[in-house]
Amino acid sequence: MQPYELNWVRLPLERAYNVRELGGYPVPGGQTAYHRFLRGDDLSALTDTDVEFLRGYGVTTVLDLRSEAESLRAPNRMAGQTGVSYYRIPMMGRDITDATRVTPVDLGTDIGHLYLVMLEQRDMIREIFSLLAAAPEGCVLFHCAAGKDRTGILAMLLLSLAGADREDCMTNYAQSYPNLCRNRALFDSYPHADFPGMERFRYSHPESILPSYELITERFGGTAPFLEFCGISPSEVAVIRARLLEAEYPAQRETTT
Repeated sequence: MQPYELNWVRLPLERAYNVRELGGYPVPGGQTAYHRFLRGDDLSALTDTDVEFLRGYGVTTVLDLRSEAESLRAPNRMAGQTGVSYYRIPMMGRDITDATRVTPVDLGTDIGHLYLVMLEQRDMIREIFSLLAAAPEGCVLFHCAAGKDRTGILAMLLLSLAGADREDCMTNYAQSYPNLCRNRALFDSYPHADFPGMERFRYSHPESILPSYELITERFGGTAPFLEFCGISPSEVAVIRARLLEAEYPAQRETTT
């Protein structure tokens, strides 16, 4: 059976541990669609079989949220694949996996502070969502290094835009830790002599992302108004929401500039 004939929760990849669907979540009137958006972790070590699986699953766009330094250290194996468009838009503009370049001001008392900092990057959010609105037909795979933090914020925005409720948004975020337990090399890299206590940031406790969810829903009244505040047009928001939900959609839709 071909990959595109099945709907997966976590994709069965050999050398990526947190690649999973945004499809299958209940929303008003139905559920989020499969084979439209995947969230993921580092793709630099994918095997040839993994690459072919993702292509067979329908991936046509890869959005890399890592910094330039991260992408140079660990080049994305999906970049340059036939039929796959690769883009890199750094979610933070710098390498947040390097403890020597992340300050206590970035993190505050917990990683939830960093997520709030991400949501302040309006230009970056506008660039990401404009890209998603213009992406060709097929599945969009967005990822960072662990697929937990930068990827987690983008996944939360997409799921809440689709109409997924608070608990499902929190559960989707929380699933990263058990998935990443399979990747011991990543977890073993968290302790850092220059940043005591960094190992606590390996976890994905729901309360870490909850302040970001509440900021979007309570201050802005939802994800769509937040995205429009960031400069995304209502028509672009509608395109992305339709892609999240519809059974069929055109390869491209007209959007305003």
